[in-house]
Amino acid sequence: MLNQPYEENDALLRMTICGGEARVALLRTTKTAQRAGDVHNASDVAIAAMSRMMTGTAMLGVMMKEQDANITAIVDGGGPGGRMTCVAHGGDLKISMHNPQVSLPPRADGAPDVAGLLGKDGTLTVIRDYGVGEPYIGKTELISGELGEDFAAYYTNSEQTPSIVSLGAIVHEGMVLSAGGVLVQALPGCSAKTMELLDLRAMLFSGISRDLFEDPLEELARRWFHDLDMTVLDRQPIRYHCGCSWEKARQMLKSVGRQQLLEILEQDHGAEMTCHFCHAAHTFTEADIKALLGSDMH
Repeated sequence: MLNQPYEENDALLRMTICGGEARVALLRTTKTAQRAGDVHNASDVAIAAMSRMMTGTAMLGVMMKEQDANITAIVDGGGPGGRMTCVAHGGDLKISMHNPQVSLPPRADGAPDVAGLLGKDGTLTVIRDYGVGEPYIGKTELISGELGEDFAAYYTNSEQTPSIVSLGAIVHEGMVLSAGGVLVQALPGCSAKTMELLDLRAMLFSGISRDLFEDPLEELARRWFHDLDMTVLDRQPIRYHCGCSWEKARQMLKSVGRQQLLEILEQDHGAEMTCHFCHAAHTFTEADIKALLGSDMH
């Protein structure tokens, strides 16, 4: 039986190990996953999938130092849950899924059937937008649809960085009891001995969601890496935050072009745009549409 979960704010703990030959990101995303589940009125299996996706995307975001950088990760595996899209900007995360109410029975081992929900006949796409220039787009075939292996494959195939990724969540009747993950990456120049050492550690992370349920991030870091010359670099807060606004929606509406705006004005006498990530509705009156048509649109 599970006791009470360890109460700690969501965060990402970043460190180096093995004299700087490898780096680690350890994340708690329990409250962030709960917020996603509540926003999307999601089933338990969908919450588990969104939790893993947000944790994996946050790991990708850690590697981006640019102030205005965004990471977008998209999983499209052909499953009944449909496409899932997650965006990370610093410690801010948001996510959408086409069919988050789809419910599936647990797997034989009791774990949520994330692969059954998402499918595994498809791709994981990662878009790195640095705020300037063209975004970098990397794509890899899904390995299992369970997401941990899929993110690890992305690092190895698209970024040539051997990585261990473990993602997990405990969800019961809409309540997220625990969520998070760990990323261990070999850095350039990492020795074969260190690589072997890291591979042996991988089995320690198999119960990541249970470990996060019971202990704080710092305690887990000490338990797993204290004998590997661990140096904690920083701790960053994590939260579910959309950042959409009426003005941003207005810019999107403006981008549809003059002809379509005229049709909206004539047929609907206004418009409402609903955000896929937070479901906020942004309403535009007839006067708002006329103002858009009157602005410098060509």
